[in-house]
Amino acid sequence: MPPSALIARSLLRSAARPGPARRGLTSGPPQSPVGLGDTAVGLVAVFVSILGPAAWVLGHLNHYKKRE
Repeated sequence: MPPSALIARSLLRSAARPGPARRGLTSGPPQSPVGLGDTAVGLVAVFVSILGPAAWVLGHLNHYKKRE
């Protein structure tokens, strides 16, 4: 059997084997509520990291067109 098949077989075997439930993952309300400031900082960080590069590319689109 090729080595890649042995590796895939061992990975699939461990994934299919039932085991104990993971600890630390619980459902329900949070133990400490998230404040408005934390939410605002998180949203700003997400928007800057996703929309920032896109806005930069769109802002410099004419520069890219002239280079060719």
